[in-house]
Amino acid sequence: MKIRKNLVLILLFAGLGLFCLWLGSLVTPQQIQDAVSQCGSWAAAAYIGLFTLLPAFFFPVAVLALAGGLLFGLVWGSIYTFLGAILNCSVMFLLARYVGREKVERLIQSKLSPLWQSRLQSLNSSGGFILLIVLRLIPAIPYNLINYAFGLTSMSYRTYIIGSALGIIPGTLAFINIGDKALDVTSPDFWIAIGLLGGLLLITSILGKFAFPEDKKNGEKS
Repeated sequence: MKIRKNLVLILLFAGLGLFCLWLGSLVTPQQIQDAVSQCGSWAAAAYIGLFTLLPAFFFPVAVLALAGGLLFGLVWGSIYTFLGAILNCSVMFLLARYVGREKVERLIQSKLSPLWQSRLQSLNSSGGFILLIVLRLIPAIPYNLINYAFGLTSMSYRTYIIGSALGIIPGTLAFINIGDKALDVTSPDFWIAIGLLGGLLLITSILGKFAFPEDKKNGEKS
């Protein structure tokens, strides 16, 4: 009975994952905005729900964040996106730790270099907390993979959530700001928003090189 239940769960998550990958290749922020807007007074709850569930199946979070800016503006879009992201971080962390650990381990082994696998396995509480914040600050590192990877470590849920909350704020604000200004792509505000995102990418790239200098030395790709 237990084997059958686990098989059903695996097939369910695999099916949902394939659906979300397909959906992510087709859906635009504008389409998400249109769909969520139809929820009326439940639009905020619908958006938070989408952000809670879809990234678990590798739906692109940037698409969701840009839609949040289009839908709710900079302030409320940031708040709703932050809430959805924290809930999603929780879901993915707990899935990796308690539900699909073996499957996540195989995923991590296929996606992360041996250096990063070794680094995650040897984390202590303080070093892991700092590493998590730095990784969250670097948009180029897959958000989804971080959630699953830290579910396999010995880090406590509380430490993980606090580190995640601190690390996702800059990126959230940058993408929401672009979505908020995207209604008029000819305005100076839109291009300033693009410039701010570019600045964030540059700063975090430099931060990553200083934080993990051995990556370059070992020729590893994070």
